[in-house]
Amino acid sequence: MENCKYCNSKLEDCIEEGLKCNLCLNNVHIKCLKRGAVPGGFNGDVFYTYTCQECSESKSEVFVRDKLSWLQVIVLVLYHLNTKSSGLARKGFFHWRFHIATFINKNWDILFTKYVKKKKSWTGTVAGTLSHFSTYFFLSGTSVFKEQAWWTLKYPKMSPYLITKIYNSLMTEKSKLKADKQIISDIEIFNKILKNSVINLEMLKPVLLPEADVSANSTEISCDVINILPSTSQIRKNSEEKEKDCNKRKSLLPSFDNKKFLKLSKSSESLADEFTVKCLTQSNTRGEKYLENILKHNRCQEKKEKIRLLDPYCHFNTSLSNISRMKGVSMKQKLLVGLREQFILSPYTGSQLEPYIWRDEESFPLWLKLMVEIQLTVNEKTPNYELPPRGPLVFVRVKPEHIPCINSLCNQFFWPGIDLTESLQYPDFSCVVLYKKLIVAFAFLVPNVSHTESYLSFIFTRPGWRNIGIAKFMLYHLIQINLGKDIILHVSTNNPALMLYQMFGFKIEKVVLGFYDKYYRDDVKECKNAFVCRLER
Repeated sequence: MENCKYCNSKLEDCIEEGLKCNLCLNNVHIKCLKRGAVPGGFNGDVFYTYTCQECSESKSEVFVRDKLSWLQVIVLVLYHLNTKSSGLARKGFFHWRFHIATFINKNWDILFTKYVKKKKSWTGTVAGTLSHFSTYFFLSGTSVFKEQAWWTLKYPKMSPYLITKIYNSLMTEKSKLKADKQIISDIEIFNKILKNSVINLEMLKPVLLPEADVSANSTEISCDVINILPSTSQIRKNSEEKEKDCNKRKSLLPSFDNKKFLKLSKSSESLADEFTVKCLTQSNTRGEKYLENILKHNRCQEKKEKIRLLDPYCHFNTSLSNISRMKGVSMKQKLLVGLREQFILSPYTGSQLEPYIWRDEESFPLWLKLMVEIQLTVNEKTPNYELPPRGPLVFVRVKPEHIPCINSLCNQFFWPGIDLTESLQYPDFSCVVLYKKLIVAFAFLVPNVSHTESYLSFIFTRPGWRNIGIAKFMLYHLIQINLGKDIILHVSTNNPALMLYQMFGFKIEKVVLGFYDKYYRDDVKECKNAFVCRLER
């Protein structure tokens, strides 16, 4: 491997990749670029014709996008999402339409040259490419979720550049064998090239699928299979070995208990197990008792999976205490969550965002006054008692560790089923207010709902922390970062927040009758009609 012209360190595939100047032919690490990153800031993106600062006539680095195939684009997007936006994933998998296609649509001008036009059926090309190359580079989540829309990279540690080299070598080798009239399967050629191209064997480790549901296999048991079952002792021995292996593997997400769910209506009791044991009645007695125990376990597991988060009769508390047991989170990050000061890379704009927006050390909300009064009352007999120092209100952008608490607040104060995980795609247009580690307020703006509009989806402040200007500053911040586009929002007709919106210049555009009927329960006193307000820019 050649060395970087600036730091004189070696370039290595998947670790320290870089670009080669097309004039002086010197290599430059991505991290050593004078502008800090390639256009768009995508991780693993080296698909540019590069001219260094010294060779450029304008004395600034020049990047010209290479023509990319759909395979390169999808690999690049999945690699970037895996490394920079893992909080959007569902057990490591991304939805082909909501995650992959949406990301491509937002960054079309960066991913493709200006000569590539967006066709009407381009999203179908995304799905077709994922399916076509599933043998080599992509892994479907069908076996995990029993759905066909979730995908990830089969070898997540391989960079898009290395995958491109492997694919080009595969096509070249196939052409040679075809000319020589030799018949070798594509997968054999691919495995041979894979071993020759990758030096570090760690990169060849495929994705470890989450623990499979036993019930998926149990439903396929037939009467013919049961008649040739092995002995009961052999079954138990095999199951004990599998059980030990499963205990060694840690799930990426915490397991949920049915006690975490609060049933609001008896209608959710219809989520029952439909598995039948018809085949068991025709089986011989050997292994029958053991299979019945397996089926009981399967029923419990299937009931847990069938409870839907968006069920209006089921309230789900996403603020789980064991969320910190996620794989890959260090103990230091668990203890100091909410205090990290790293820059945030926005998947939406590709820019590096400051960790903090503002620190308010003067506001003294009603809740803190109450806490001070309680502390003084409890310690009135303690001589020379001093109050502990009061922390500031810290305004930050949304991070993955904020989402469980924010979802729980939305489910409690708005309506069940709200999930703001998608806001991690555009942290630029968010504002979260922290008092130490407590989330006291948040606001989210959805950018580019149309060419001229953005949508204010949620703005909320906890009771006891209101009337000190928190919501006012959050709204001001979102307006400032959305320059040049209108902002629209819906607000209940009897919501006092309407006065705040009018203070910033929002004007009532129309009234939508029964807008909140599909969201609020019947016992909610909030008015179901809504004003549509617009801030014209």
